[in-house]
Amino acid sequence: MDFVVPLKDVSVPEKKQAKFECTITKDVSKVMWYKGDDIVTPDQKYDIIDDGKKHMLIINCCEFDDEDEYTIAVLGKLSTARLTVEGIRLKFISPIKDQTVKEGKTARFELELSHENIPVTWYKNDVKIHPSRTVVTHVDGKKHVLEIKEVTLDDTCQIKAEAKGIPSMANLTVIEGDAYFTVKLQDYTAVEKDEVVLDCELSKDVDVMWYHNEAEIKPSKMVAIKAEGKRRTLIIKKVADKDKGQYLCDCGTDKTTAMLHIEARHIKVVRPMYGAEVFDGETARFEVELSEDDVHGQWKLNGEVLSPSADVEIVEDGAKHTLVLYNCKVPQTGELAFTAANAKCSANLKVKELPVSFITPLADVHVYEKDEARFELEISREPKSFRWLKGSQELSNDDKFELLVEGKRHTLIVKPARYEDEAKYMFEAEDKRTSGKLIIKGIRLEFIKPIKDVTVKERETAEFSIELSHEKIPVVWYKNDIRLHPSKVVHMSEVGKVHTLAFKEVTIDDTSMIKVEAMGKTSEAMLTVLEGDLYFTVKLQNYTAVEKDEIILACELSKAKDEVKWFKDGNEIFPSKNILIQSDGKKRMLVIKKAAKSNIGAYTCDCGTDKTTADLNIEGNTCGELAPPPDPDQDCRIRPCPPSNHRNLASLRPSLLCPVLSF
Repeated sequence: MDFVVPLKDVSVPEKKQAKFECTITKDVSKVMWYKGDDIVTPDQKYDIIDDGKKHMLIINCCEFDDEDEYTIAVLGKLSTARLTVEGIRLKFISPIKDQTVKEGKTARFELELSHENIPVTWYKNDVKIHPSRTVVTHVDGKKHVLEIKEVTLDDTCQIKAEAKGIPSMANLTVIEGDAYFTVKLQDYTAVEKDEVVLDCELSKDVDVMWYHNEAEIKPSKMVAIKAEGKRRTLIIKKVADKDKGQYLCDCGTDKTTAMLHIEARHIKVVRPMYGAEVFDGETARFEVELSEDDVHGQWKLNGEVLSPSADVEIVEDGAKHTLVLYNCKVPQTGELAFTAANAKCSANLKVKELPVSFITPLADVHVYEKDEARFELEISREPKSFRWLKGSQELSNDDKFELLVEGKRHTLIVKPARYEDEAKYMFEAEDKRTSGKLIIKGIRLEFIKPIKDVTVKERETAEFSIELSHEKIPVVWYKNDIRLHPSKVVHMSEVGKVHTLAFKEVTIDDTSMIKVEAMGKTSEAMLTVLEGDLYFTVKLQNYTAVEKDEIILACELSKAKDEVKWFKDGNEIFPSKNILIQSDGKKRMLVIKKAAKSNIGAYTCDCGTDKTTADLNIEGNTCGELAPPPDPDQDCRIRPCPPSNHRNLASLRPSLLCPVLSF
């Protein structure tokens, strides 16, 4: 017996099913499976299937603890393979710890996980905890915090934090703290012979002492002191003027006071208050006018006594009593009641949800093709429902569109924008909507490689090159802001996105600012021409003269200072009676006063770094001889002669002269 197909290593994600299977050469009804050294038997975790020659082990809902080597034993033969479970191997780096706090304080549970972005669920006695005014959760990377504020003895419990099925538990123990007043005494105005009830409430059931104007109050026929649970009540029957003043309740660790005012007058409401209807966040104002001055009143909203605060202003101005509620909220809708002595009145407060409006509506967006387009708006409040539309198509987050919400600001990002994305985009919030168009602009030209400064020597070639972001874009070149055109020394070329400008045979005067312009964008660079080797800017010209003529062979250098040497047929020429060597700035001249046949030859001017050569030819003296024109349509010419010989022309017959000539 042997294995036809042995076991193979298996790798599965966490919580998935793993299957090991093999095939042997003969039917065997019973095999043994092992996890490491432990025998595997069928149960909820393992399924063992024997099908003749094929045998399978199925591991359900794989956990990290299931990672091991699994072996099948058949008739003394073994086959082994390894199970690998993939997924996050989450650990509690710092688990939560037991906390013991006093009543009214804040209990803080903190843990640290081995990974970020792992959701943590908090439980109190196995009941899921939800955030509230007194329960707050925080996440900072791998750290998770649960805060339970203003704890009471009833908050003693077991706290559990669970991350991906891994729990961490700790106990919260709340011990008794110092007693304090959770509901304090309120000032009271009563009419003589009224029954006055002053009450307050403690955080725990402890004994209290009552004082009137610093004198301890004892129960009597006219005064009753009651304690019902945590509530403490002082009842004064048929109050008189002597009962007015300050009342204090002292629990030993806290105190609360109130003023009792006794009015002998019968108070009436002269002008009652009227109901108010405001939007969420607005201010509601209520006014009551009584029949008498200096009467203290009490305001209640939905049965709760109102006290001055940041959002509640209470003003008593003689007989007029004013209540101002700032930043009203929808839950405050209800009955507002005012009492002062025996005067009472009430009205309704209705706080409506603010209608949706756009603080910053959508606007048209202009972007270049392939850029990112952003539509942004700001709304007056968070809407109950909203959606983005492209035309009639509702949008959702995907590779093309990204929908962002940051408080009251909503953003739609189109990436990257293409011509087919041009459309009307709309944002709907409840029954309000705003829209804007996406307009795609054409080429967004950029200089991938701008021109750079170039420094060359005289007579060299200066080359400027740019690379644009697009092909087939016309460019214009400028030299000191004067537009350049192609010429013998200025060459312009274009190869794809690359444009080149070349100056040939540059001179010092070519030093300038070079600018290139493409679709309104410009790039500038400096052309600097350095002084190079000396050369001839104007070269010698071949010359044909007549005997006894004065001959001037002239050329011009690139600089005025350097000396030159003259040669005839390779032999250096020196000044003589008939030959002069002259300089005038950059000009260099060789003067032959009276030309002779012996002067025929090749003349060279050598400046050391450059040469120029010309041939001099001397013809016989035939002054005045007619030279027939080479072409019938051309005027005849007379071979030139020295001015001293012009008198010989007088002996010529007029008929031999061209009619256009006159002397």
